[in-house]
Amino acid sequence: MKFVRCFAVLGFALGLVATSAANAQPFQDTPPAGNSDSAHGQHAMPDPQKQTARLSRKLQLTPDQAAKIEPILANRMQQMQQMRGDTSSSPRDVHQKMRALKQDTDSQIQAILTDSQRQQYQQMQQQAMQKRLDHKQGAPAAGGGSDEDGG
Repeated sequence: MKFVRCFAVLGFALGLVATSAANAQPFQDTPPAGNSDSAHGQHAMPDPQKQTARLSRKLQLTPDQAAKIEPILANRMQQMQQMRGDTSSSPRDVHQKMRALKQDTDSQIQAILTDSQRQQYQQMQQQAMQKRLDHKQGAPAAGGGSDEDGG
């Protein structure tokens, strides 16, 4: 009986971790819309090492792939921080530059992936986009939230 209880607690804890990981924005680099009038400094950039680790788990990257992807993400983070600190550009210009940088980075990452990994990566991107749209429109995120409806 004690084993069953421990197993249930472990399952619950893993469920919480999975839910919080699903609610975390998976390699989000554009600021969430609607938080401010400015595109500058709305939230901290995800750590490139953590992003690489997440991609490694989700896409089953080889160590070689991960070693190539991490510097790409680090470079993107550095450039994003510089763009957010650019007070001479309008928020719209900064947003356009960030979008172009994201597309360039995605292309670099996809060039490293296998065909099946590339498909998974594109699905992850689409899911993240849908989550941002849902959040922007005020809809609750799928499978997340703080409501305890599954008890």
